[in-house]
Amino acid sequence: ELATDLAESYSLDVEIMYLNATWLKDNSLEELAGSGFFTPSLRELWLYHNQLRDGGTQALAQCEKLANLRYLSLYNNKIGPEGAVALANSGFLSDLETLDLSFNRIGDEGAAALANSSRLPKLKVLHLDSNRIGRKGMQALAQPSGLKNLSELNMQYNIIDPEGLELLRESKYLKGLELVKADWALDD
Repeated sequence: ELATDLAESYSLDVEIMYLNATWLKDNSLEELAGSGFFTPSLRELWLYHNQLRDGGTQALAQCEKLANLRYLSLYNNKIGPEGAVALANSGFLSDLETLDLSFNRIGDEGAAALANSSRLPKLKVLHLDSNRIGRKGMQALAQPSGLKNLSELNMQYNIIDPEGLELLRESKYLKGLELVKADWALDD
């Protein structure tokens, strides 16, 4: 009800918006994304520690008013592979520089979609800590076809797969990044 009231009552011309720990669910975020609540002036959107799943994430990915967004935090929600795929394929998030999906459930499919996305050309920082990423996701992140401007990758607390870890250790791409935080050392 609060989300509906906000969407109907306010048009906020702000650059940074914090909606953390507000118990937002998909239907509330879908309502906000489809209304005049978000405006093109928004540069940072913090939605961590809510109850968001794939539906709400898909609504964000389809929200044309987020075309100027630089920072998106979806830390500690319940986003699965479909939500990550929607973000990776969004035609409206091409200016995004930082994406925090830590402590979600994107798995290998979501990690691969992000690693191979051509729709996130300005992404510099990607947080994927604790996302159930295993060997296939690690393989995609070790040799991505997208993420050409990535400088920082955080992916601690994922599924430990010896073959996946070896791919990551050997990755020339990851060794070229400024910072990699993971459960393994890149240098032996």
